[in-house]
Amino acid sequence: MRPRNELPDDLAGRAFHRREALAAGLTSRTLEHPRFVRVHHAVYRLESTHLDRLGQIKAAALALPADAMVSHTTRLEIAGVRVGPATFHFTVARDLHLDLEGVMLHRTVKLPPCDTTGVSPASAWVQSASILRPIDVVAAADWLLAHRFADRAALAVAADLDPWRPGASRVDRLLPWIDGRSASVPESQTRITLGAAGLERPEVNGRVMDGSQLVAIGDLVWRRWRLLVEYEGRQHALDATQFAWDIERYRRLREMGWNYLQITARDLANPRRLVRIVHRALVAQGYDGPAPTYGEVWQWIHAVPRAAEFAPR
Repeated sequence: MRPRNELPDDLAGRAFHRREALAAGLTSRTLEHPRFVRVHHAVYRLESTHLDRLGQIKAAALALPADAMVSHTTRLEIAGVRVGPATFHFTVARDLHLDLEGVMLHRTVKLPPCDTTGVSPASAWVQSASILRPIDVVAAADWLLAHRFADRAALAVAADLDPWRPGASRVDRLLPWIDGRSASVPESQTRITLGAAGLERPEVNGRVMDGSQLVAIGDLVWRRWRLLVEYEGRQHALDATQFAWDIERYRRLREMGWNYLQITARDLANPRRLVRIVHRALVAQGYDGPAPTYGEVWQWIHAVPRAAEFAPR
């Protein structure tokens, strides 16, 4: 028989609500012991339990009423794509004010379409357009399309369904930038950054062939100028097999007269530097297209929405 003060297996390894602990036979006094950590009001975990991002989202949900639906970027994160700040977002269809650390509770007169997880991915994307920079909203849409959580039409329909919602008015301008062929958020952000500077539009995930043999698939390919640009994550350096394959690919491309340019997180963190690097590589290949510009489009794509767009609707 389990001792009265021992946490049952179904509560171990996760956050749990006070009522779950009491129903399992623990007492309020037991929960005051240092081996329990209060995550939110009435929500606890064992001191030895580490909560990953998904565990933290579930902990926040336990602290909120049942009609508070996970939404915005948090719903997108559950789907698999993380963009924007670390804050967790939930939406409730009533006037409710709660103060939970790291949680933003949005109030609305009517919930957007929901599924068994929370707000639907397409509707959560529209919501996210009110709190993210356009570059991040487009990158999230690329990911949703690539992983078949939505298509371009579904995103447009989600915005048209309730055009009064924060974020909906932005969608028409965002849609032309979306390309579901991008394989990751950094790849999307690289493409969008270069496009916002006015550089010639590249192929996305273009195939470079040597006769009938595939040599490379580039994140961004300027075929006319024989330039291939790829975003390189840490896995390329840590995976010995991948690293060896990359070296062979670079050699083959050079032999064919192609330039192979690697972009890293450091480059992406400095957008203007990124543009200069790619433009310089294009010019070296004979590029005579538009030079970079940093006008209205550039400012818009990197702009954080005004605080007014957070207002409840």
